[in-house]
Amino acid sequence: MNNNGMEGRAIREAIEGTWPVLPGERNWGAWGLTAVAISAGVAAWSYMIGGFVAYYLDAKMGTVAMISGSLVAMFFVVMATIPSSVRYGIDTITASIPQFGTRGSYFAIFLQYASIIGWNCLLLILLGRATGGIALEAGWIGKSTVGFVSVLGSLTAITLSWLLLRKGAESIRNYSYFIAIIVTVLGLWILYKLVVGVGLAAIYAAKPLASSGDRLWDYTAGFEVLVASVLSWWPYMGGIVRMVPSARMAVWPAMLCMGLPTGVISLIGLFSALATGDSDPTAWLIKFGGIKLGVVALIFLSMANIGTAVVGAYVASIGLKQIPVFQKGITWNWITFIVLLPVALIAAFVPGFFFDNSGTFFAFLGVFFAPVCGIQIADYFFLRKQQLNIKGLYETHAGSAYYFLGGINPAAFLAVITGFFCYTNLLNPVTYESSSLFKYISASVPALAASFVVYYGITKLFLVNSKIGDYAENSAETAGGNG
Repeated sequence: MNNNGMEGRAIREAIEGTWPVLPGERNWGAWGLTAVAISAGVAAWSYMIGGFVAYYLDAKMGTVAMISGSLVAMFFVVMATIPSSVRYGIDTITASIPQFGTRGSYFAIFLQYASIIGWNCLLLILLGRATGGIALEAGWIGKSTVGFVSVLGSLTAITLSWLLLRKGAESIRNYSYFIAIIVTVLGLWILYKLVVGVGLAAIYAAKPLASSGDRLWDYTAGFEVLVASVLSWWPYMGGIVRMVPSARMAVWPAMLCMGLPTGVISLIGLFSALATGDSDPTAWLIKFGGIKLGVVALIFLSMANIGTAVVGAYVASIGLKQIPVFQKGITWNWITFIVLLPVALIAAFVPGFFFDNSGTFFAFLGVFFAPVCGIQIADYFFLRKQQLNIKGLYETHAGSAYYFLGGINPAAFLAVITGFFCYTNLLNPVTYESSSLFKYISASVPALAASFVVYYGITKLFLVNSKIGDYAENSAETAGGNG
């Protein structure tokens, strides 16, 4: 093999694996990241989010709560992930090693893998159900075959996602340009058809479906729904932005093309639920526009959900390669297959069970993202002064930079536990029962702050002046990267 071939293989292994992607190997740029961010950020879960907010808020207050909540949450995700991932070319999981330890980072792998698998199940099962529903409404199938067609639609989308993943990061960037244009145009068109078909006056006159009677509590609840939802972009971010040459190119695409679209597209679900009682656009588009509009909505769902699923599977695949068993002898195609296999099994055999209980799963999983973001912000900016030991990120033996105590940093897990209990004491994520303080301070933001304080305090008191965790000394490998 010639030098160019070896160099190309080395670059591909870095991009599809856990090694840092060097500045010269990053070929996405601001527009590439914008396309990937939009293709990931516009997804059908936004309809469910907006429909949930409609229980508490009308169109005016709901719009303000969702836009502000999405931007606040994405600000924290950006601060926790982009600076370290872009500077050092590392993914989300590698960036968590300085906080959780060489073995403790398996907790981050679990959060990433479980959340992305769960979201992909939700997206692709929802797409399959929409396929079956539209086929039934069009008279193409009978009621007895709706389930089969729904499962077939989900499995087809999963197969297509795997095929798109086979060529790795460059392929994702290239097709994301096309998907970004399609989902943006169709999303705005669906929103336009909703306003025209139902009427802006009717939308703004509609009352919340189940208001508590306390306007401040209702607003905070709507705000919290978006904050908790957008914080779940944490598992995705590092694996995407490490392909961008500088943080300046990454921040605004992330804020405006991943965070903001979640709030904007959620308006479709909010307005739909308020005006028609159904947050699913495929249902009301068929009601007042016929099967043709339903097919258009299905195309939008397909492009949006597959785009998000592919980006999620890509970063989950990179995360899995942190586990030693996946680092040798397993090709990229097999890694991506392993990531998508659970989605296929759930979609084929228990789609109804998962869909009906997904709220509980995501509620408990989501409460961890705020504490993790707080810990990473405290560690990178205030304790390590934006300096990481590159060599230490890949050393796992006792005495290595981030080995801590048996490979685990107790400070991080104590901070996570603190944030978890802070959140659940303010708001039960399943029943939405809350304390009296919740309506004034929300739940995710205080949980993030509590984890920040506990992690910073414990680290300052017990680790900074010791030989544990590489806080006291910066080795030659520490400096580097680009801002």
